[in-house]
Amino acid sequence: MSESLTPNLLLRFWHFPTLTLGPGRRLGIWLQGCSIHCPGCIAPENQPFDPTRAVSLDALFAGFAPLWAETGLNGVTLSGGEPTDQPEALRELLLRLNQCGPRDILLYSGYTKAQVLARSPWLADQIAALVDGPFLATAPATESWRGSTNQSLTLFREEFRDRYESWTRLQSRQLQLVRKDSGRYLIGIPRPKDRAVWQGLAQEEGQRD
Repeated sequence: MSESLTPNLLLRFWHFPTLTLGPGRRLGIWLQGCSIHCPGCIAPENQPFDPTRAVSLDALFAGFAPLWAETGLNGVTLSGGEPTDQPEALRELLLRLNQCGPRDILLYSGYTKAQVLARSPWLADQIAALVDGPFLATAPATESWRGSTNQSLTLFREEFRDRYESWTRLQSRQLQLVRKDSGRYLIGIPRPKDRAVWQGLAQEEGQRD
C-alpha cells in the first residue's frame, strides 16, 4: 500500500518496554481518540480526536525498527483511547505488526467483544488476545489486567495460552511512570487513588522542570 493511500494514525504515544499491560516485555502503543467516554475513565486526556496527534505509519515503523532485533520484546499491546475507532489505520497497523513484529498482539477495547467483531470482523485474525468491555467505576476489579469485573479476556492464538493464563493470575497491580517527549504517562491500570498520587507527582515534576 502506498503512503498516499495509507491512513494516518492518531497516536498518543508508544513505549518500550511496557511491563504492566500484558505478559512479558512489550511494545505499548496508545491511540488517541475515544467515542465511549466511560465515567471515571483513567485516561480522559486520550479521548479527544486530536488531529495534531496524527502520524504516518511509515514514520511510526521507522521508530519501531530497532525494536525488532530486541531479544526481550515479547509482544505488543494496543490501548487508547479506543483503538477500534480508527478501523482503517488500525487494520494497516496490525498487518504491519504481524509482518515484522511478535505475533503476540493484545488489544484493549472499551467495546464488548461482540461489538468489536461486528465493527471489525477481521480483528480475530490479526490479534492474539482481546480485553473487552467498558470501564465500570461501580464494579472495580482486583486483578492486575482489568479495571472492572465486567471486562473479559478472549484468546485468539492458542500458542500463547500458557503465558496469558499466568498473566491473568497476577493479583498485584504494578504501574510504570514514564516520560515521553514533554509528556508524563502512567502505564498500567491504576485505581483512583493511584491516579491521584501520579497527578500529584507529575505536578511536582512540572514545577521543577
